[in-house]
Amino acid sequence: MKPRVFILYAPGNNCHHETAQAFQMAGAEPEIVHLTADLIGRKKRLIDCDIVAIPGGFSFGDHLAAGRLFALDLVFRLKDMLMEVREKHIPMIGICNGFQVLVNTGLLPGTGNIGEPASILDRNSSALFESRWITLSVEEAPCLWTQGLNGEQLRMPVAHGEGRLRLPRDFNENLCVFRYDQDNYPDNPNGSAMSRAGICDPAGRILGLMPHPERAIYPWNESEDGLKLFRQGVRAVAG
Repeated sequence: MKPRVFILYAPGNNCHHETAQAFQMAGAEPEIVHLTADLIGRKKRLIDCDIVAIPGGFSFGDHLAAGRLFALDLVFRLKDMLMEVREKHIPMIGICNGFQVLVNTGLLPGTGNIGEPASILDRNSSALFESRWITLSVEEAPCLWTQGLNGEQLRMPVAHGEGRLRLPRDFNENLCVFRYDQDNYPDNPNGSAMSRAGICDPAGRILGLMPHPERAIYPWNESEDGLKLFRQGVRAVAG
């Protein structure tokens, strides 16, 4: 049986099909699941899959702040499902807007309670929407999505206006999964301290990153490095 992946969709997301394609190429069975009709409508449950993915885009037009309304729906209307996902140790990945959603729910950095965010993804230091190819360094971290990739450098694009990661002072740097290769603009496109580009929760099952691995899966599109993350995630749940 191929691992089943739920890719959550809300109005404004625009990377769900690319994310589905990446998981399919990695050997999984992806399904696009609508936040309102399927989950809030209780037609599906988040625990009925092996992996949960929240794709990039501009969910709900990024009103209030990027990923905020999506997160509010998850916390106040689907908190029981989020708690089940965490209790069942179902891996999650949030890409760009999905990362913003995970931070706003409190699932990342994951040291507190659901619904009590401890971090933010703030406006880029440049105050501009940044879109370019960047290089990521894979850090040694307990993240199941990057096992076997420690020390590698990966090429993939960024495209965001709110990606400056601001973490608590007591953040455990061992949970930093990705860093921008250079700590200067434009290599660090948003001004995140210590070049942080992606983090995981203490269990290593929930990953959030600002760059787009689903846009780096074809050899003819500059890089297929992003496919390594999806393959490793699928491999981890397939046993």
